[in-house]
Amino acid sequence: MRQQRRIGLALGGGGARGFAHLGVLIALEEHCIPVDFITGTSIGAVMGAAKAIGLNLDRLRRVLGCLDLNALLQVSDNMMREVQRAIGRGVIEYVRGPNWRETDSAPQNLARLYELFSLMTANKSFSDTLVPFATVAADIESGERVVLTEGKLYQAVAASAAIPGTFSPVFMQGKYLVDGGVIEKIPVDVCIDMGAETVIAVDTSAPLTRSVNTSLDSLMQSQRITSQGLTDLQLANASRRVENRLVLLRPHVGWINMLAFDHISEAIDAGKEEALSHMEEIKQLCGSTISVDVNRNSKSRKSD
Repeated sequence: MRQQRRIGLALGGGGARGFAHLGVLIALEEHCIPVDFITGTSIGAVMGAAKAIGLNLDRLRRVLGCLDLNALLQVSDNMMREVQRAIGRGVIEYVRGPNWRETDSAPQNLARLYELFSLMTANKSFSDTLVPFATVAADIESGERVVLTEGKLYQAVAASAAIPGTFSPVFMQGKYLVDGGVIEKIPVDVCIDMGAETVIAVDTSAPLTRSVNTSLDSLMQSQRITSQGLTDLQLANASRRVENRLVLLRPHVGWINMLAFDHISEAIDAGKEEALSHMEEIKQLCGSTISVDVNRNSKSRKSD
């Protein structure tokens, strides 16, 4: 018997920590929790898109376990070193002039993102999703939130995951788009706007660190403080909108560096463990007894 409340899944950003989303998704499938809407930011957009097109999640886990994502994406496994590299690139670009505006083709770093995300989304479009899906990016020029719901999934996901300084902005819809976490770390409001009445939100953002020793450490910590404050306000507002029918999952992945993609397996396990620890709460908020095929097209659920 299908419960009446529409269930939304809002998956947040967090780099390598965000592979915990895959563990959450696997746990929800194992317990037959249906999902009517999915929204994602950054790595949450990647995992959300995979779920939305009906990808085999266990197979995805095995594939990810075989990939060296740091080598594939040519990024450092340490966020601080990547920031230092970004500063170096910025100096070079300042001297030579910016290059990501001056070419009609995707910069090399984006080409690597496109290749990976095209594989993970089977080169499908939003129109091919089995569950309504949206991803969030930020307009780097206006500061506005941009909700993407059309076109190729890999390009939209890349825009949502384009970490400033590490990847070039993605040009879409006449805008230069970057990591949606800049403006909305966990896209709960978008999920509610799509029609969700109960929301499962997954937070894999960076925790505050007690080791602040340099000016760069201080800069990074300040960004975390600002991001955390904004996210807390957004979650509180979203919870009111759905009359407190919001389950917030926070997998224990704070120890994983944002770009430490060699800890994917541990992140997935942490996500599954966190979801299982809240499973009774999830089932209660979702409504009555749930016994449906979670892989069927959500459009058919609307007639249940």
